[in-house]
Amino acid sequence: MDVPAHVRARLTALAPRPGPVLVAVSGGADSVALLVAAVEAGLDAAAAHLDHGLRGEESRRDAAFVASLCAELGVELSSASADVAAVARRRGWNLEDAARRVRYEFLHRVAKERSSGAIAVAHTRDDQAETLLLQALRGSALPAGMPERRGLVVRPLLDVEREALRRFLADRGRPWREDVTNLDTTRARAWLRLEVMPRLAERFPGAAGRLATTAAGLRDVRAALAGQADAVLGAGDLDVRALAAAPVAVQRFAVARLLRRHGAAVSHELVERALGAARAHAAGAAAGRDPGPWRASLGKDRFLMVGYGRVTVVARSRGRLQAPVTVSDAAELLRALARAGRRGALTAAAAAELLSRHGPLTLRHRAPGDRVRLPAGSKGLADLLVDRKVPRESRDALLVLAAGDEVVWVEGVPLAAPRQEGDERRMRLALERAREAAEAGEMPVGAAVVDAAGEVLAAARNRSEELGDLSAHAEVLALREAALRSGDRRLEGATLYVTLEPCPMCWGAVLQTRVARVVYGARNHREGALGGVMDLRHGAWKRRPAVVPGVLASEAGDLLSAFFAARR
Repeated sequence: MDVPAHVRARLTALAPRPGPVLVAVSGGADSVALLVAAVEAGLDAAAAHLDHGLRGEESRRDAAFVASLCAELGVELSSASADVAAVARRRGWNLEDAARRVRYEFLHRVAKERSSGAIAVAHTRDDQAETLLLQALRGSALPAGMPERRGLVVRPLLDVEREALRRFLADRGRPWREDVTNLDTTRARAWLRLEVMPRLAERFPGAAGRLATTAAGLRDVRAALAGQADAVLGAGDLDVRALAAAPVAVQRFAVARLLRRHGAAVSHELVERALGAARAHAAGAAAGRDPGPWRASLGKDRFLMVGYGRVTVVARSRGRLQAPVTVSDAAELLRALARAGRRGALTAAAAAELLSRHGPLTLRHRAPGDRVRLPAGSKGLADLLVDRKVPRESRDALLVLAAGDEVVWVEGVPLAAPRQEGDERRMRLALERAREAAEAGEMPVGAAVVDAAGEVLAAARNRSEELGDLSAHAEVLALREAALRSGDRRLEGATLYVTLEPCPMCWGAVLQTRVARVVYGARNHREGALGGVMDLRHGAWKRRPAVVPGVLASEAGDLLSAFFAARR
């Protein structure tokens, strides 16, 4: 097997965006082979190595080996060390989970610093077979192994057997490091690798390859189920009636997806119990009775709940603040949230944006008479919590941020307009037009207009360069075409889908055409009129459309990043 050619082909196919490849190198045979193959293939590659601090001097020797290898290959290396055991104790994670999380946090940080187009990890066909078996044995709701790509992380060796990589290194006289923990059969993966897989191969030759093929097929099934779940159930919490009406396989996938979104462990037993409760609640609603909420503990002060017409993950009632806290900068706000046990409730960027928009804020619990300004107007906080189906027992413990008497942030409750069924599907039409714009040398922005009945009235792309018209933005062209097709310049009830947050000019066009909703993808940090640079949503407009941000934001952002990178 020509390993360098294979690595080049797979990385070319899998890399989510242009840029150098960051290869995760532990020092083991698989990662060393991946790095050597990438270099031999002529790829623009850098390496990253994390010392987990779990094996003392052996870990330090691994780090020294990787440093020497990179120097010999002429590859830039980013290295760091971490006390994974301390992280595991502090966060309540098991050691394996902590090592994985810390490692990927490190890799993504380095990738961002280097503007990497992909993070390449060296999982092989044998690793895929072991992963599928582990998932099945641990009761996964839908075992499917590892994906070839998830975000920036790509696995170009998933169809290559481990032994082929060792032959590749042996042919070149390349040594590697052996991790002695891989020989510890008290660990599940090592037991599978050393004791189970050889026995399977004796009885079923080629077992690893067949299991890897099965995993690939199951991932296709998962992708199909994901599409159906998105189309039927949307992307938020699950509506009980919609869930009960969906095919059983879609039901299972949707609940499993909800759990994963909240970082909870997924088991077949938990999924089936939740589905049983959801069906009981749907039947009760149809018969005019309420069975009452059903809950299952997820640990870490969270539970899965079926009730109030939905399936959701809810935090248990948390401690209350002793007194309101006034904050004036992002660091101060994040510290106050951490002291309240809400570490991670806001990102630093979101905290800074709130403070820059509203000035000093007060962190407190809700109070009678609280109101929230929404894109469509002001609303009582109590009514909003009912509308968003926040469980009664959780409402009083929620933290809010208030500017004077106006609440501007509510813990765990998005204040933007909710997404609707079909938003992602229609945004993909706008993304198609954005890709067409990129191919034509235009800034890759696309838009679509859909009427209240769900009919697509228009779809357009940026044409400023082509027409020599700076006003020929995708939104303006799509709105113009929609008005012509409908025979009415007022597009009341319609939704505008656009891949990039509209600029002030396009927001003006939106107001003139009276669309009901604006759904956008990526934030526009250069000219955005809906919070990216300025926020025109809250002007004294007679009519204000609802604004739904962040739909397929990563895909839209990747298009823009690739466009600007090519112009540098």
